[in-house]
Amino acid sequence: MATPLVDAALAAGGDDEVERARAVARRRLPALRRADRARAAARLRDHLLRRGYSAAIVARVVRESVGLPPEA
Repeated sequence: MATPLVDAALAAGGDDEVERARAVARRRLPALRRADRARAAARLRDHLLRRGYSAAIVARVVRESVGLPPEA
């Protein structure tokens, strides 16, 4: 019985987490713009991971922020 409640809570909380990660990325990006795209992506990835965001959220936000193509 608790499984649907847990799934619903996680699904609802995921969007907030992505938005918080995007906000962190927006604040960090100006300092990274001087680097090439791959280096900026790596630095942004490390920055977000150090702040405790999940790898899936980090990958999504980095791709969106730096303009890397989606993974196949």
